[in-house]
Amino acid sequence: MSENVIPVKVLLVSQDFQTIETICRFMELAAMYVEVCSDAASAIRKLCHSKFEGVAIDFREKTQALDLLTTLHKNTSHAGTVVLAFLDRGGDIQSTFRSGANFVLERPFSPRLLVATLKASYSLMLQERRRYFRFPIQIPVYLTASGSHSEFSATSVNISERGMALATAVRLRVGEKFQMRMDLPGTNIPTKVKGEVCWSDTNGRIGVQFVQTPQAVSELLHSWLFDRLQEAVPERVLAGSQEHVAAR
Repeated sequence: MSENVIPVKVLLVSQDFQTIETICRFMELAAMYVEVCSDAASAIRKLCHSKFEGVAIDFREKTQALDLLTTLHKNTSHAGTVVLAFLDRGGDIQSTFRSGANFVLERPFSPRLLVATLKASYSLMLQERRRYFRFPIQIPVYLTASGSHSEFSATSVNISERGMALATAVRLRVGEKFQMRMDLPGTNIPTKVKGEVCWSDTNGRIGVQFVQTPQAVSELLHSWLFDRLQEAVPERVLAGSQEHVAAR
């Protein structure tokens, strides 16, 4: 079994009991946490309050399904969400792909095709989860503003592959750029990256977006955060997912 099985969240939108039962069973075995909604309106409310790496939509109610996809594509935080669509046999598959679906499955479901599709979609969902995963961490970060030779310190709040939040007593403006230096726990060399302030608040916190990240640093962050993501997953979930993949 691969050691990299990490659960992702999927919102399933359907009114068909058989579809819900089958998809939930296969998704849960494939390390996908499933939440179920019976209609587009309740699904949209969930999408406004929670992050999902995947959305599985039953196209039996086609108008609702298309409305949901339109809303999903307009939602910045879900722009990369993976979409699975379920059609009755003989449905318009090409039209469904054009509407924004990444994967299409026809009823009655073929177990073999269902497993293969979920395996492929899981890989894309995991990429989406990694992009948004933020690890809470408090370490010193040393910054040097552009055009300056003086260094000042801040304390990290959290970190992702794209940037980090910092707490600092130094006032920084949105758009300000600087060089950053930090030591990620468990790594042997200092991590250096350029950053730009993308937001700030009145409590001394700023959001920093990484810019011009060297390939070596990008790979280090990717690997380090992936290890932290694995550590955040309950052992029992990893064990159950591993048993399933090994059985396949």
